[in-house]
Amino acid sequence: MAVNCDILIVGGGVMGTSIAWHLAKRKAGRVVLLEKSYLGAGSSGKSGAIVRQHYSNKLTASMAQKSLRVYEQFDQIAGGPPVFTRTGMVLIVNEKDKPGLDANVKMQQELGIDVRPVAAQVLADIDPNARLKEDEIAIFEAEAGYVESVQVVASYAEFARREGADIRLGVEVESVVTEKNKIVGVETNEGRYNSRCVILATGPWAAQLGKNLGVKLPVQACRTQVALYRRPCDFGRRTAVYCDFVQGIYFKPTHGEMIHAGSLQGEEIKQPVDPDQYNEAADGDWLPVVRQRLSRRYPAMHRGYGRGGYGALYAITPDWHPIMDKLPGLEGAYCAVGFSGHGFKMSPIVGQLMAELVVDGKASALDIAPLRYARFDENDPVKTPYSYGVMG
Repeated sequence: MAVNCDILIVGGGVMGTSIAWHLAKRKAGRVVLLEKSYLGAGSSGKSGAIVRQHYSNKLTASMAQKSLRVYEQFDQIAGGPPVFTRTGMVLIVNEKDKPGLDANVKMQQELGIDVRPVAAQVLADIDPNARLKEDEIAIFEAEAGYVESVQVVASYAEFARREGADIRLGVEVESVVTEKNKIVGVETNEGRYNSRCVILATGPWAAQLGKNLGVKLPVQACRTQVALYRRPCDFGRRTAVYCDFVQGIYFKPTHGEMIHAGSLQGEEIKQPVDPDQYNEAADGDWLPVVRQRLSRRYPAMHRGYGRGGYGALYAITPDWHPIMDKLPGLEGAYCAVGFSGHGFKMSPIVGQLMAELVVDGKASALDIAPLRYARFDENDPVKTPYSYGVMG
């Protein structure tokens, strides 16, 4: 027998579960979320989940800013366990990139973001482990940190259930069904679900269901990598999140006295993969390269204990920014996809904005027109005015 619902969400990652929670809070009708595997099984469960506000345009900086406020009070807002660890974030560039960095810092300060340049001695006070060369410039974003990714997804799902949403695992959407350019439901491995509203929050799988709908979603599933190192016992506890564009890596502290590190160079776009079949181990020849770069910033980490790493997934659009919009020519079809490695930090506001778009017909908390589907056909991608790497 077919299942009937008012709104159907496809994808049980951080975006799908956040959207489910916000829609359920709005009492938007019967909300059902379908996940073909388990919660966070795609990109979300492997995310470094760094929460920082450093972006090159006001929209994405504001999205991160509003989301940080939610993460700071996660346990108070919805009753789940705390998820946010504040460390501050240090961003480092070469002297030649100072004009672009200065412009970004000015814009962020105008939004009320606590960010400032720091000299080498000040950085040593913030994080005694770090070293800064004379031709390098650092800024410090005091409010930044990271969240526990698996717990965030689980909490969103629990919050959504409390508000009446129905979250079903092991249900794979095989096709979206339309009649006369209107969404009427989906076909799954467990049969038909009837709904006149379907939201794709399918991450690296976005293009597959988009193709089924006759819509080209320019989202490429790509493999990224993470390296893990156990800090030496004399390393100390004071560490920050880093976006180190001189070394081309990001890194952050994590549980178990570990450091989680990955690339900032954007090479993921050169590694398109089938999201159902990709190498989930880190490359053996890549791990020593990351260690070397990490040790240049953190000299003590040449004594760090390698703990391997893993392969994960990004869902990348041509401008490395998400698509949050109605799908063209299909009444009742929406998407929140293509977050290109930036999504976790924005998930609280994404859920709110998508709920506004579906229920009210327009997002009101922020103007998300720059993230519209049509921008690529209109040759109007989101632009980043600096040259020092993929930050969005």
